[in-house]
Amino acid sequence: MDGSQYSKPRDVAAGPSKHARPAHHDALAAKRSRPCDACRRRKSKCVTEDGSSICVLCRFHGQACTYIEAPQPRKRNIQAQAQALSATASTVSTASQVPLKRKRTLHLKPGTGVEEYDTLPGSLLTCTLGLQNRHHSEYVGLNAVPDVYSSHAVDSTATTSDGKQKQDYIRFVHPSHAFRIIPDEQTEGYEQERTVVDEIEALANGHGKKLVELFFRVVHPSFPIIHKDVYLEKYARSYREFSPPLLAAVYLLASSYWAYDEQLARCRMIDTAALQALAFSSLQNTMRRPKLSTIQAGLLLSQWQKAFMGASNDNRDRLTVQLVNIAHGLGLHLDCSHWELPDWEIGLRRRIGWALFIQDKWTSLLESRPSLISMDDWEVEDLSEMDFPENVEDDQEGSGEVERGRLVFTYMAHLSVVLGEILRSIFSARARRMLGGAADPLAVLLEWMKPLQISLKDWFVTLPETLKMDTAASMKLSSVGYLRLAYLTVEVCLHKKLLRTLNETARPDPTIAQVCRAAATERFSNGTDFVQRLQAQHLHSFWYFPSAKCCALIHALGQTLSFTSFSDDERGLYERKLKEYKWNLKVNSEAGASFMKQALALINQSVRVVSQAGDGSSATTSPTPALYVPGHDSRTPEQPPPKHQWIPHHPQPVPNGGMVYDSYHDYSIHHDAFSDPNTVFAPFPTEMEGAWIHDLR
Repeated sequence: MDGSQYSKPRDVAAGPSKHARPAHHDALAAKRSRPCDACRRRKSKCVTEDGSSICVLCRFHGQACTYIEAPQPRKRNIQAQAQALSATASTVSTASQVPLKRKRTLHLKPGTGVEEYDTLPGSLLTCTLGLQNRHHSEYVGLNAVPDVYSSHAVDSTATTSDGKQKQDYIRFVHPSHAFRIIPDEQTEGYEQERTVVDEIEALANGHGKKLVELFFRVVHPSFPIIHKDVYLEKYARSYREFSPPLLAAVYLLASSYWAYDEQLARCRMIDTAALQALAFSSLQNTMRRPKLSTIQAGLLLSQWQKAFMGASNDNRDRLTVQLVNIAHGLGLHLDCSHWELPDWEIGLRRRIGWALFIQDKWTSLLESRPSLISMDDWEVEDLSEMDFPENVEDDQEGSGEVERGRLVFTYMAHLSVVLGEILRSIFSARARRMLGGAADPLAVLLEWMKPLQISLKDWFVTLPETLKMDTAASMKLSSVGYLRLAYLTVEVCLHKKLLRTLNETARPDPTIAQVCRAAATERFSNGTDFVQRLQAQHLHSFWYFPSAKCCALIHALGQTLSFTSFSDDERGLYERKLKEYKWNLKVNSEAGASFMKQALALINQSVRVVSQAGDGSSATTSPTPALYVPGHDSRTPEQPPPKHQWIPHHPQPVPNGGMVYDSYHDYSIHHDAFSDPNTVFAPFPTEMEGAWIHDLR
C-alpha cells in the first residue's frame, strides 16, 4: 500500500468481502460492486444511498459520479499462482513437474505431527496455526537459512545422523509463506505456565465463568479481537488451555463492569491488584513463545494499563513496541486472505492486526513517538462483514451492541489509516525539519493540511446513520462515543499544531490568523459540547484507552486559545469555557466515566520547566514563545499580500447540498476581527450537512 494514500476498511454493512463475492452479477450490480472513478483514484470507499444515482463523496464534492475507467485487475488466487508456477517450470524442464501446491508441511529434520488440535474431533481449532496448544509459530522470511522457498533446497524425506539435533518443522500456508513450528517446551519458563494459570483461576474466586460472560457482553462487542466461539470452546474444556495473560486480561477487564451482573454485584470484588501483577508478569514470560493469544492478551492489558493503572511515563509505550515486534514474527502484517487456514482464523488475524495498527497509530500520536508500522509493510486486507462471525445480540440490559460495535471498530481502523498519513505528513521528524526550514512555515503547513482535512471529511461523510450518538438501543451501552472522541482529537491535534505555527510566525497575515483561530475555536467548542452532551449509555460503555488523554488535549487547545487571546474579555470567555469543561469532566467521571477522572489528573498536573543557565545553575522558567499578537498587522507596507492559499476550511454550501473549499479570499469576509468578544463562541457555519456536533439531537 502506498504510504501517500489510504485504504478504507470495507463497510461491514455493505456485504461480504471481495474474496467471498458471488460470481454472478448483472450489469447494474457489477457497477455498484466497484467504486466509481473518483473514489478509486482517491482510494476511498464508494457509498451510494438508496435511490441516489451518485455516491456520497461525489455529491459532497459536487462532481460527476462516473464508472468509465476500467477496474484494476484483482489479485490472482492461489490456484492461479500455482498453475502459473507449474507452467513456468514445465518450460524449463519437462522431466520435473512442479505440483499445483506445495506440500502443506516440510520436515527439515525427522519429527512427528505437532498440531495436537488436529486430532480433536469437532474442534474449531483443527488446522489452526496461531492458537496451537503446545506449539508456537514463527514466520520464515525470504532470506532464512535454509531457504525453504526454493524447491530444490529442501528434501521432505531428508534425515540426519545426529539424533541430538533439534527438529525443525515447516508449515506452508501459501506457496510464498511458511512458518516454523516450535514446541513450547523448548522455551524458557514454559513449565511455570501451569502454576500461574492455576493461580489466576484461584484469584477469580469461582467467578470465572461469570466474568467471561460479562466480558463478551460489554467489552468484546466494542473491541472484537477474540473469536468468541473458539474461546468458549476452550473454556468449556479447561481454563488450562489458555495462556495465563489472556485469561487474566479477560478477567481484569470484565471486573471493571462488576456491577453489571446481578450475581456478581452481590459478591465481593476479586483482588484485581494481585491479578494485574500476575497478568503482566506472565505476559513477559509468554512472549518467549508468541501466539495470537499473546497479542490478544497484550492488547487487552494495554487497555487495562492505560485506562485503569495510570501507567508511568517510562512504560506507557513499551508494551506496544513489544507487540508490534511479535506481530511481525506471526505474520500479522501480511495479507492472509488466501492462506491455508481455517476461515475463522483468517478473520481473527485481520481483526487482531487492525487492532494493533490502531494502537500503534494512537500511541504514536499521543506519546509523540515514531509510528512502528509502516504502510510499505502493511498488507492486511480491509475489514469486512465476513471477518466478524459473532452476530448474536445479547438481550440482557447493560450489554454492548454487537452490530454497532463492529461498525465502530471498523471505522476506527479506517480513521487510524488517515491518522497514519497525518503522522507522516505533519508530526514526523522529517516534516518538522522541513517546516522549520521553510521560508513561510504557516503557508507550507496550510498546504500540507489541505488533503488531510479532505480525507477526514471524506471519512466522516461515509459514517452510517447507526453511528450517530443518539441511536443506541433501549437499555444497551453504546461505544460510539470513543469513535467520535477519536475523530475530534485528530482535528484538535491538527489545529494545535496550526496555532503553534501561527504563534511562531513573525508577521502573519491578519486575515489568515483570524481564520485559523476561528477554525481552532470551533474545534474546541465542538469538544466541550461533546463532553457535555454525553448520556448514560455512552458514559458507562467501553472507551478506548486513549480517551483520557484525548479529553485532556481538548482542554490544551482551549488553553492555547486563551493564552493567545485578542483581549482580556476574550481570554475571560475562554477561561470560563475551560472551567465549564473541567466541571463536566468531573460530573461525568462521577456518573461512571472513570477515564474522565484520569483526564482531570492530566489537566491538573503541574509542570516545572527548567533551563540551564550560563553559569551552570538551573532556573525555573515559563515557556515564552514568540507569540503573534492578534489584532495587530505587523506586515510592512512594501510586503506584498499573501498568495492564494488554502485555509482551514469553513466550506460554503452549494446548490446541490454539498460543500466547496475556497481560498481565504472567498470566505474571509465571514471572519472579520472579533469586534465583540461575545461572538467568539457564536455558532460557526455548519461544516457539512449532518456534521457530528449538529447531529447530537
